[in-house]
Amino acid sequence: MLLHALIPASRANGPGLRAVVFFQGCKLGCVGCWNPRTHHFHGPEVTVDAVAQEVLRSCHEHALEGVTFSGGEPMQQADSLLGLMHGLLRQAPDLSFGLFSGFTEHELAQGQYWIWGDGSSEQRRKRLWQEIRGCLDFAILGRFNQAQPSSLPLRTSRNQVLRLFSDRHSPADFTEELTEVSIHEGGRVEVTGFPTLGLPW
Repeated sequence: MLLHALIPASRANGPGLRAVVFFQGCKLGCVGCWNPRTHHFHGPEVTVDAVAQEVLRSCHEHALEGVTFSGGEPMQQADSLLGLMHGLLRQAPDLSFGLFSGFTEHELAQGQYWIWGDGSSEQRRKRLWQEIRGCLDFAILGRFNQAQPSSLPLRTSRNQVLRLFSDRHSPADFTEELTEVSIHEGGRVEVTGFPTLGLPW
C-alpha cells in the first residue's frame, strides 16, 4: 500500500484517542483540498502488515480506542484498507474503525470508484465496499466543497454526511472540531484536524 503518514494518537479525527492512517493518492481533485501532497500515487510503498504492526504498537503505548483511515482517498486502495482492517481486528478486536472518503455512499454501494493499480469489475468493487462497511463504526462521506463551509463535527463542508454503521458510537460522541499541531525532531510540523479559521500559512 502507499502510505502518506501515520499519527500514533489523535483526538481530532473521531471519538476518543485514535491512530490515524493517511493513505497516499487521490484522484477526486476537490478544489481547495488542504492536503494536496496526498494526491499523487507515489511515495513509500509499505506492507499492510507493517502498518498494522505500527498501529498495534500505538495501541499498546497509548491505550487507543480506535483507528481512523483518511488520505488521500482510502477507497482508492480498498484492498489494502480491507486487509489492514482485518489484520487489526484479528489482534485487537475491540478497536473502533472510522473512515474519511470523498465518495458518496451511493457511489461506493454501486462500485463507482476507482482503485489504484486495479482493473477490478464494478461487482467486485461493490463487494469490497460491503466488506469494508461491515468493519466500520462510522464514516464521513462526500466530496469536500469549499463553497459549503461547515462547522459540523468532522465535516469540512455541509454536503458531507456522518454515517454510523454500528451502535458503537452515537451522534453525541462527535462534538467540536479540533486542530492538532505536532512539531517533530528536526522541525517538521504536522497539522491534523479541522482548522476552521484556515491554515496559519
